[in-house]
Amino acid sequence: MQKLFQGMLKTDYQDVLRTIGHYADQHGFTGIRLIETEDGLILQGKVGTGGARGEKKTETYLLTIQDVRDLMREAYTRRGTKL
Repeated sequence: MQKLFQGMLKTDYQDVLRTIGHYADQHGFTGIRLIETEDGLILQGKVGTGGARGEKKTETYLLTIQDVRDLMREAYTRRGTKL
């Protein structure tokens, strides 16, 4: 994931995973799967459909490198840390 870290002063997988975990929590994902690609991260997980029986469906998203950087900037802002 070298491309992801280009131009950032300090970051590592721990920060990326913490950021993606927050995103997954905010969007109600459970049972997530994270796959690293040249273009970013593929996030897959179960999300509630809002049905009366609590049904969940699997959704898959590509988080581009820019998406991940934006999410990390938001995370650092929440924590009061510079990227």
